[in-house]
Amino acid sequence: FADRNDNTGGGAPGDGTGMLRTFVEAGLQDACLLYIVDPEAVAECEKAGVGNSLTLKVGAKSTPLQGEPVEMKAEVVALSDGSFEYEGPRNRGLSGSLGPSVHIRQGGVHVVLVSRPEQPFDTALALTLGLDPRQMRYIGLKSAGHFRACYETFAGSIHVVSEPNVHDHELIKDHYENLGRKLFPFDDISTY
Repeated sequence: FADRNDNTGGGAPGDGTGMLRTFVEAGLQDACLLYIVDPEAVAECEKAGVGNSLTLKVGAKSTPLQGEPVEMKAEVVALSDGSFEYEGPRNRGLSGSLGPSVHIRQGGVHVVLVSRPEQPFDTALALTLGLDPRQMRYIGLKSAGHFRACYETFAGSIHVVSEPNVHDHELIKDHYENLGRKLFPFDDISTY
């Protein structure tokens, strides 16, 4: 599932919780979500340490438009400084860092929390945290399209989804006044 609106490459904060809440409430098994930007939760996991569990409020810290934080009883599976090398095909061989990062798990739902916003272009960071998305049945990504070069090679199907967040056009369309002209996507421009 590719969340096109909570895409940090498009300026979104990357901490929307709609998909996470859905995965957790459905009790999915073999599911992962890449990435939720939440340095506060990462810091709490660092204090708890690998192998320990904690109650954690995940995501939606940037603005209420990103949803409500999801309370998780999460096990800290792995911690990292967030440094990795891209596997590609996009950015192959380049170094990346998303700052302190953590792989947490509640039941069958695995989540990678990061401190810096970036789209999951490939599986490299997740692999450094002991999570192989290729082994998951359900994968949630916060990306509009750059993920495809990697994930299309093994995904059975890709569904573009949109959760409530700062880039939800329906949610923000009434916030603009005195524009003086029609503006896509808020107005029907097919009449131009």
